[in-house]
Amino acid sequence: MTLLEYLKSTKTAFTNSLSSYSDVHFVIGNESCDLDSTVSSLILAYYLSVHKSPRIPNSALVIPVLNVSRENFLLRTDNCFVLRELGVPLEYLIYRDVVDFEELVITKRVTASLVDHHILSKNDSVLESSVIEILDHRPFDTNSKWNKNVKLKIQEVGSCSTLVADLIFETDEDFLNRDLAYAIYETIIFDTVALIAEVGRAKELDFAVTKKLENKFEFNQDRKVVYDKLWAAHNDVSHLSPRQILVKDLKIVENLPVPGLPMLTEDFLQLKDAYDAVENTAQEYKVPVLVLVGLDATKEVKRDIGVFWTTEGETLKDILLDKFNNSEKLKGYNFCFEEVNSGYNNIICLRQNNIKLSRKQVIPLIKDAVLELGKTG
Repeated sequence: MTLLEYLKSTKTAFTNSLSSYSDVHFVIGNESCDLDSTVSSLILAYYLSVHKSPRIPNSALVIPVLNVSRENFLLRTDNCFVLRELGVPLEYLIYRDVVDFEELVITKRVTASLVDHHILSKNDSVLESSVIEILDHRPFDTNSKWNKNVKLKIQEVGSCSTLVADLIFETDEDFLNRDLAYAIYETIIFDTVALIAEVGRAKELDFAVTKKLENKFEFNQDRKVVYDKLWAAHNDVSHLSPRQILVKDLKIVENLPVPGLPMLTEDFLQLKDAYDAVENTAQEYKVPVLVLVGLDATKEVKRDIGVFWTTEGETLKDILLDKFNNSEKLKGYNFCFEEVNSGYNNIICLRQNNIKLSRKQVIPLIKDAVLELGKTG
């Protein structure tokens, strides 16, 4: 069964005959549902449908879940681009808004694999006792309290797709055909900014897996050309409003929205209605602070961070800025922030002169700030 056949049959079973399955295994990506999360969850689910681990019943229906609504998935232009390359229709996919985990854990025997994250969101917390394995590449969160029966593969590499490919290479190298391998290859290239050493995203395993994919499947195109193609697809926001750009690559960290922008924050704020979109997003999520993480890799990699706050968020804003400016002492890495004028009294914009650090390193600081606020408040 090909990936396309697997996704089609799984969607049909989920829609029309889920009641006939006693056992269900979910493979769930993170809430940003970026390219890495999407490709990792789809290909790992396909792999597990063929190679079920001992803790997944042979009769289980293995279901990949894209952890956003279909409406929001359409905003992820690079995802849609790669899926078009794979020939996967979007109607074959299963989105988070059509899955009722609360009902399913009551009516069925549910197991789950987490991909590209290792802390369950509040929306998915009902699955905590169902999780049997985790593949993630972000820094380990010491607040995670998984029991010893959960199989953990948490390794700080540039792309979670690297870990998925490495798993497949270790167990069934022939499972990958050229199309699947290319989707993984593209994703690693995109996540690591073409494995350019100066950017600092790629680790030893990323280089090893990429080289193996290139040799085995004769991927000869220049890596930077592949990256530029995907970056152009990711940045195709000409049809999106500022509000849609904010939710295009949105992570929720301790209930705070942390949008990843396909441009610098200072450039985003120049867009018509951008400030209103930020303010309205804070109101919608009922939060006093928003942290915007900007990235522009059009010619050279540039990064920045924007912190928006309301009157109620003044204290949290101060704690956040303290964490950001003292990150080297607190976490061992220095963003080398330089404050620039945002044009707004309640938005601070920090240009990041150390481009090797990304949102993955920002998130632990946000978590620490929220926890500190909770202790002081």
